Parts: sequence; structure tokens; C-alpha cells
Amino acid sequence: MAWHKLLPRPRWLPRAALIYPQRVVVVGFGLAMLLMLVVAMRDLYLLRERVLILHQHDLVLRALGAEAVINAERFKLSFVRDYAQQLLELQQGTKASTDGDIERAYAARNEPVWELQVPLGDAPIVGVSPQILKGLQGFERRDEDLRADLLAARQLSHVLGVSQRSDRPDGTVTFISSNGFYVTYPALPPDRAPALIKRFSGIDYYRSLLPDRDPSHEMRWAQVYTQFESTQLRTTLSVPVYVAQRFRGVVAVDLEIRRLRDLIGLPEILGSHRYLLDRNGNVIVSSQTGGKTNLRWPDDFAGDLRNTPVSDLISQGTGMRHVNGQYVYFQRVGNAGNWLMVDTLDEYDVYATVARRLSLPLLTIWFLLPVLMYVTLRVVTLLFDHYLAAGRKLQQMAETDPLTQLANRRRFSEQFKKETARRQRDGTPLAMLMLDIDYFKRVNDKWGHASGDCVLMAMADLMRKHLREIDFPARLGGEEFAVLLPGASSDEAVAAAERLRLAVEAAFVEAAPDAPQPDTGDGRIRFTVSIGVAEAGTDGCQTLDAMLAVADRRLYVAKEAGRNRVCATDAPVGSAAVPSMQRQGNS
Repeated sequence: MAWHKLLPRPRWLPRAALIYPQRVVVVGFGLAMLLMLVVAMRDLYLLRERVLILHQHDLVLRALGAEAVINAERFKLSFVRDYAQQLLELQQGTKASTDGDIERAYAARNEPVWELQVPLGDAPIVGVSPQILKGLQGFERRDEDLRADLLAARQLSHVLGVSQRSDRPDGTVTFISSNGFYVTYPALPPDRAPALIKRFSGIDYYRSLLPDRDPSHEMRWAQVYTQFESTQLRTTLSVPVYVAQRFRGVVAVDLEIRRLRDLIGLPEILGSHRYLLDRNGNVIVSSQTGGKTNLRWPDDFAGDLRNTPVSDLISQGTGMRHVNGQYVYFQRVGNAGNWLMVDTLDEYDVYATVARRLSLPLLTIWFLLPVLMYVTLRVVTLLFDHYLAAGRKLQQMAETDPLTQLANRRRFSEQFKKETARRQRDGTPLAMLMLDIDYFKRVNDKWGHASGDCVLMAMADLMRKHLREIDFPARLGGEEFAVLLPGASSDEAVAAAERLRLAVEAAFVEAAPDAPQPDTGDGRIRFTVSIGVAEAGTDGCQTLDAMLAVADRRLYVAKEAGRNRVCATDAPVGSAAVPSMQRQGNS
């Protein structure tokens, strides 16, 4: 009988709870952890939504701040542009001047570098010769306009200087005339004028505003560039100056990338990046401090962000898009639709930020519950395994012969019931062998009982070695053994018995260390067996006792015929002759 059959039957618990206590622990803790997980997932979802909402709110606030600064710069630049155009229109047609500084500058106009000093300490106007201007796109010396341009530029210089001194102490404000001169704050050394004029001709914030490139005459941001003779990154807001539909120059103010980064701020979510775009998708500034500059949206962005044009985002104004694990938060800067602030982040970045905001005590509880379950499970398992091992040991002792480790008669009886049920269900044969060691008492008398035990153990080993895996050997008592042979016919059982008999006949056993020394021989014990064979179907055996009786009767026939034999039939009534199916080996 299995050990679990001895367990009590509780009224309020399924019996399996006593058989599998580990499962009860796992299920109990599992339900608790599942409930905790549901609550935790809900809290994580709410926390995630809060993080995303706060991220959107921060982007909106930053966009409002950027809008205020950009609008201020745009207003300032528009005012300077309008003022410059009015000055140029007022001075239009001026052919001569009584101003000595103007005339001296005009007289030096063909020198490689010439200057017009500006009173009140403002930066001077610096020009170059027509030879230097030759071949530079966007510049052309027009002597008939030069005096008027210089007069207007001198008045404009004061305005630029006031603007720079008041709220742009670290920036650069520049008026570049297409007539070949400029004024810039802070002032640069005059000897660098030829190089600077050439730089103006090729730089984006001047070249892109030339009539053939900018028919709209609108204000625009230049792409990120390196400051003249410096490693500092900058971008510039510039606007063209036109008088009577003729291009007369550019007014520009620049911003350090560092200052723009401070303006747009750093996203709170780790791993996310923030960009300020113009309506053409050019990235004016990024929150990243390194990497590639002059990016363009969406061409220079990986993944499915390439399928998100900036025009769609600007038209929508504000919102969020989630594309295959990537988030795009966007906020239009101003109502004109010229600027857009964009945050890009991955799903992982969101959950990393959520993880940073989790409560430490809550995390501790989450981690301690599995640990507690593991410790409880280990304790229950150790206790259960101990009692289970003890139960199995008791069961083994109840069902196993302690000397040979073969099944005993009780276990043999249970196995017979199983095989009989299978025979009745499947119609397969079932055979049995009954074995007895010949002259076993002589072994005990000559070699001692310890040596006799060695013989019994050797017999058990031979049975395990020379029988099939499905065969079931058992020790019934003393020197008597029995074997169930499932699926074996009478002839197959006789053949198996004969193989076993021959193996036993060829084997020997070393005597026990304390055995008496024999007078003759090599000191090894040799023995034989007699075997009786029965088959349930042909012999009409329905019970174990009936089948054991048939096999035992034929075992007696084998012994009467001289031992060391296999017998599968009964002897004729009243006759002591050995039946024809008996096999005889060497004595």
C-alpha cells in the first residue's frame, strides 16, 4: 500500500493538500503575489500615466518659455530690420556728404580693409575692397550707394549697440551690408575683415537669405555652426533687408547652443531627448551635448519616427504619438507655426523613470514576499521530504526482503493483482516461476549461515541480471523465490527459467570471511536451483494461491527428478518418472 493511503481524510481540505504540501504553499503565496501584482500593476500604470502627463506639462512650459524668448528676439530683429530699411530709404540717393568721417571712409573704400569710426564707443563699421568682394556671392560694390549705406549703418550701429548692451551681453549682433561692409557686436579685429566677409558669403544665415534662395524674405534660423575662429557652437536668427525690392543686406543675432539648451531644458525622463525645430524640420538645438549637429526631422531619426513629418506635428499643435515602442511628444512654439519643440523617448526610458519613482519600502515588500515564500517552501519541503523518506523507508521495509532487496510475499501479491487485471483487460499471457536453491541446508551446515546469506544475495543478483526488466522477482521465504513474467507464454517462461538455471549453475560465491576452511576445493560455493513453471491461462489459475500451488507442485516434481531442473508440467498420476518437458543439467 502506498504511503499516502495512510494519510487522514480532512473534512475541509482536499486530500491532495496533505499529499502535496509544497503545492499548497506555492498556491497560497502565488495567490498573494498575484493579488499584490495586480495592485502593483495598477499603481505602476497610474504612475506611468503621471510621469507622461508631467512630461507633457514640462514640455508645454518649456515651449511657452522658448516662445517668449523667440518672440522677443523676433520682435527685436524685426524692429532692427524695419529701422535699417527706413534709414536706407531716407539716405537713398545721397551722392555727397559734409560728414568728414563718411568722406574719409568713402575715400578709403578701395583699400583692402577700411573703417568708419562710430561715436559713443560703439563698434566701428568695417569694409573691404572691391577686389576682395570679387566672386563672393551676395556682395557687390556699389559706389553710388556707399555713402547712403554708411550713413544708415552708422545710425543703425547705435541701435545694435544698445540692444547688445541691454540684454545680450554674451551674444553677437551683426548688420552685414551687401555693399561690402559690416558692423558687429562685440567688435572683431579689423584685420580679420577679409576672412569674415568671405565667411559671411558662405554661411547659412547670410547665403540662405539671398534673393535667389529666399523669395519670401522671411526671418529664419540658421543651422548650427562654429563661431568664427572659435570652437563654440552657435545658431543665428537672421532676416534680410530690402529697399525698393533690392537686397541690401542682413541683420542677424546669434545664440549660443549652450544658452538655447538651457532654454529648452533637460527632459526629466532619463534617455529622452528634446529638440527645437523650425517648420522645415531643421533642428535648431538639441538637449544632447554631443553627437551629430545640423540634424533634420525626420530624415536623421531612426525607426518609425521617419514616418512622422514635422508638418503633421505643427498642424496638430500639441500631443503625443506612440509608434512601436517610441514616444514623440510635441508642442508648437507660438501660433504662427514656425517652431516646434519635440521630445523623443523609448518605452524603456518611461519605465526606467517610473522605477526611479517607486517607493523603497514597497519595493522591499515586493522582493521580500518571494524570499519569504522560498524560505517557507524550503522548510516545508525539508520537513515533508524527511517524513516522506521515512514513510518510503517504512513502505520499503514492509514490501522488501531486507537481505536480498527483492520484493517480499506481500509486495508480490499486490503485483500479481495488477498483472492479473492487465491480463484480463488485454488478453496477454502471464507466467510464474517458483525457484528453490538445491541442498541449501548443506550450504549453511558446511559454510555457515553468513555464507548462506551470501548465496541468497547472489541468487537475487543473478535473477535481476538474467531476467527482463518487466519481470518481477521476489523472495517468498528461506531459499524459495518466485518470478512473475508478464506477457510470457508457457514456452517463453520455460526458456527464461532455463537461462536462469544455467546462469546459476555457472556462478559461484565467495564464502563469508568467518566461514570454516573447507578440507577440499577452492573455497568457492557453487549451487543450483530447481524451477517450477506455471501459466495462468493454460493452467487455469485465477488466484495467486492457485498459481503458486501449481508452480510449487512442479518445483517438487523437478526436485524429485534429481534437482537442477526446470519443470513446466505435472508428473503423471501414480508415476515418479520425469515428464518429457523437464530439462536436466549437469549434477
